[in-house]
Amino acid sequence: MEGKAVKLRRPLHSFAASLVVALLLSVSALAAQVETGLSVKSQLGVVAAAHPLAAQAGAEILAKGGNAVDAAIAVSYALAVVEPYASSLGGEGYMVISLADGTDVAIDFRSRAPLHVNVHTPGEIGTHQYGIYTTMVPGLVKGTELALKKYGTMTLAEVLEPAIRLAEEGFAVHETYASVAGDAYSTLIQYPYAASIWLDNGLIPEVGTIIRNPDMARALRLIAEHGSDVFYKGEIAEAIERATNGWIDRASLAAYQAYERPVVRGTYRGYEVIGAPPIVSGLRVQETLNILEHFDLKSYGSVTAPEVVHIVSEALKLSGADWNAYSWDPNYYRIPVEALLSKQYAAERAKLIDLNRAQAFEAGDPFTYSAEVGWMLYDTNESASTTHFSVLDKDGNAVAVTQTISSFWGSRIAVEPYGFLMSDHFKQFPKFDPADPFRPDYAAPLKSTKTNLSPTIIKKDGKVRLIAGSPGGVRIPATTVQFIVSMIDFEMTLEEAVLAPKFYPDNDLSLDLEGGFPEETIAALKALGHKVTTRPPLQRVFGALNVVWVDEDGNMWGHGSVRRQGGAAAPLAIEEPAAVY
Repeated sequence: MEGKAVKLRRPLHSFAASLVVALLLSVSALAAQVETGLSVKSQLGVVAAAHPLAAQAGAEILAKGGNAVDAAIAVSYALAVVEPYASSLGGEGYMVISLADGTDVAIDFRSRAPLHVNVHTPGEIGTHQYGIYTTMVPGLVKGTELALKKYGTMTLAEVLEPAIRLAEEGFAVHETYASVAGDAYSTLIQYPYAASIWLDNGLIPEVGTIIRNPDMARALRLIAEHGSDVFYKGEIAEAIERATNGWIDRASLAAYQAYERPVVRGTYRGYEVIGAPPIVSGLRVQETLNILEHFDLKSYGSVTAPEVVHIVSEALKLSGADWNAYSWDPNYYRIPVEALLSKQYAAERAKLIDLNRAQAFEAGDPFTYSAEVGWMLYDTNESASTTHFSVLDKDGNAVAVTQTISSFWGSRIAVEPYGFLMSDHFKQFPKFDPADPFRPDYAAPLKSTKTNLSPTIIKKDGKVRLIAGSPGGVRIPATTVQFIVSMIDFEMTLEEAVLAPKFYPDNDLSLDLEGGFPEETIAALKALGHKVTTRPPLQRVFGALNVVWVDEDGNMWGHGSVRRQGGAAAPLAIEEPAAVY
């Protein structure tokens, strides 16, 4: 964690005050047609995102008659404006789409290594926390364009309009922005172009400060007019090459592709679970749920009961060992997806859980259930700077998106004169070790690092019931699984499930607990051998659930995260298409 700066000039406001300031200082042509808050209820569609203005942008598109994919693209770009520390045109992500017609598909727009790298490159360039050599070829622009063209109904110009407006007119800094800017101040200030946009005359911006980014508005207008070609082959590509001193060159940008991939599909206690495939963590979420089906969690009475925390922690460690061993870039390796999704394999893994003690686990051997070839287990590290949003439209089309620039504020490299940051994912590639020459996570041209992104859609009887996901780096699968368990096993309300204290287990027996667990739970977990660390309540390190739930009456509920000041929004009315004569 970077040192806190001392230039923050007044105490931070409360979340409620920040939300009011942010919304009052935003201008929207359709504001009267959109309801925005921490939680909203609607039958016309709903959006939940890491910033209320981004949720509002998506709801505006729904109000104009767009579908969930159209709205999701609007949210994605709006977040690049109002949440620059976690989202960017220079970033990446994964999208899961479930359409009312039965189509389920994942859009892979992960960032990729430039063409000129090889397994030795990380060692040759040395260790870099930030800067040029941490950047990757970004995927957000290509991936969102692919999704819009294939599954949306509107044009890029239409869905980018809210983001362009926010960039030009500005938005008010809220507590989370001010806090993460303070955390990163010592490095941000070393990058003059980035500092000129996202700091306040060289100081940490106060809550309520208006941030405008006309340079990003210029980039967005170019993309709206020319599509992704201007970003990957045109003048923005040239600017990226200049900003990175040729590290991300035009050839690498031109070679970038986003991919449609089959979703990961499973079940949990009668619900259908639809997630993102490797190289992200839908597979891990589903394996964890498969293991948990062998335990009657509800019988323990509470989601904060020590037995529940212990069982879920052990299941997460089991699936985590498998994920580390077998989940790699599918463009380079064949992944034993069918085996790891097998209910029979999960049953064998579940037998390893000892209700009386915490354990560390090795990767299992799923190959009885598949002919695929696997690899040895390796550890990966990942930052918690990510964002998630969930969208459901009136027709039942659902979209779950998790996007990221890796660390908060990414590489700190901003692309001039277009006002967006590059991610810093390249530093996750390990240095080459001659004693271990066949590691699957070494750098290679257009290769992605593995990540814990876990956008998830859950259905019952063919209808969407939950849309879930979270930022939080390595904690993402744990937070996502805990939310699903809270909603399905313990039948909590959406607000209760979001607010419930979260935990993160690691395979060294450490167990990180958010504030809110009973003292008797903490004592019991320690007695089981967990190395417990406790934190204050509602910590952003545990992620930011921005989620949608559909109740038995068909009401759509959206809830933004209280840990990172998210919001939800819904259209109050939907424009009718103009009559054609």
